[in-house]
Amino acid sequence: MKILHLANHTDAIGSGAVNAMIDLACAQADEGHAVSVASSGGSFEALLASHRIAHIRLVQRKNVFALPAMLSRFRLLITRERPEIVHAHMLTGAVLARLAAMGGDYALIVTVQDEYQKSSRAMGAGDTVVAMHQAVAEPLIRRGIPANRVRVVASGTVGSRRFGAAPTPVELRHPNVVTVTGLAERKGIFDLARAFALTLARHPDAHLYVIGEGVDRVRFEEHLASLNISANVHLEGFVPDPRGYLAQADVFALVAANDGWPVAINEAREAGCAIVAAHSSAAAAALDEGSAGLLVAADDPAALAEAFAALLSDTAQRDTWRVRARTGLERLSVERMHRAYLDIYRASLAARASQRADHSFESSRR
Repeated sequence: MKILHLANHTDAIGSGAVNAMIDLACAQADEGHAVSVASSGGSFEALLASHRIAHIRLVQRKNVFALPAMLSRFRLLITRERPEIVHAHMLTGAVLARLAAMGGDYALIVTVQDEYQKSSRAMGAGDTVVAMHQAVAEPLIRRGIPANRVRVVASGTVGSRRFGAAPTPVELRHPNVVTVTGLAERKGIFDLARAFALTLARHPDAHLYVIGEGVDRVRFEEHLASLNISANVHLEGFVPDPRGYLAQADVFALVAANDGWPVAINEAREAGCAIVAAHSSAAAAALDEGSAGLLVAADDPAALAEAFAALLSDTAQRDTWRVRARTGLERLSVERMHRAYLDIYRASLAARASQRADHSFESSRR
């Protein structure tokens, strides 16, 4: 099968959409499919090349004035590459592929990361629209995308090709709470800080390790200082491979309420962490509705602190949740995601072939 993936970039900056696309493309190429990725480029290009995946430079940006030029370049790409499947992972690629569809004979697959995005309805342009979990699929259908064109595929990153054979060892202070998140208010980091301040009342020797960068770093540092907890909070910055930190985590926390699919939970489960997450439809899906990690009310620092303190106080309870985190991991594997998308690709190609046959039959009767 000849497959073209579309994304804005291929940078290793912690984007769940890009990480899942890279994992999927590598799995497809390793099985012998002809795979290419079109984007503005980035640090994953070397990994793609090592899996015999062609990277094609195609700048995609949300700018209506740039659309004609982008569309012209995309049509040239389609004419040259002639893919059977075009898989768009972001809005601009989905729009380009739909606008160019009349000049290309391909099935368009669009993955929607998050129904909260204003663009999620526009991404319904695909022949098949893939949602990360059912709570994303249902609003898309309510907004007018036919249910028979919507599929659900969880973002599988367990067994990723993005990481080397072994993580770099990291020494952390214990007891600790570790999180992998962007430093942005919408990621719940201020609630996390308030929860950790409450945790310190029961565990004054605890430490919080925050893996990630973001636009609200300065505000977050000021907030930590206002809570008088800066000495116990370690801002480690963006780490491309967080597995060393996850291996040392006593508790892993994720408090973002509106992530499309929290890939960090996949990685924490693979590492066997005791997990505490703010309740959201995405976190619940990633944690098997709470069987693989503790779900607490979102926007409730006291509830988070209670969960942190309970796990830090009870080694046996932590060990129980570590085992539960690793139970049922196959559902979150790259291989499972790869197989699910191949089924979708084949069904979409078969549907297009059937439509062409019906059109030819109707034309012959006229």
